[in-house]
Amino acid sequence: MNYSFDKSRLPQGMSYPLKRSVLDETLERAGVSRIYVVYYWLRQGGDVVMRADYCGDATKGRFAAGQSSLTLYAVPSTERKQTETLLLAKGLPPLCAWLKRAEEAGNAWRGKDHHLAIRCTDGLLSFSEF
Repeated sequence: MNYSFDKSRLPQGMSYPLKRSVLDETLERAGVSRIYVVYYWLRQGGDVVMRADYCGDATKGRFAAGQSSLTLYAVPSTERKQTETLLLAKGLPPLCAWLKRAEEAGNAWRGKDHHLAIRCTDGLLSFSEF
């Protein structure tokens, strides 16, 4: 995979729930190819553990037009293993399907920005698209 990458340093007690190599392998297996940047950032609040953002083609002139970005948020270290297990089993397959659909969608869908948030609440994942 060839994309830009930004990773924030974490304070003690916080961890990223996925290794970059695992994310790359999953994206490659799914045939996802239009990722322009991946962020590993410290979450400022809320329960979003991962999000995907598609930059619409209508924003011509923007470097990211027609591509997606991914953001993986750090979680408390005590929740890292559980969050990793959930993401691998139930989070990454729908995320990859969403990214693949973004790459293959028609002009009407690709013309606008789209977002997918994956939340982890009480040991369960939920998805919201906006």
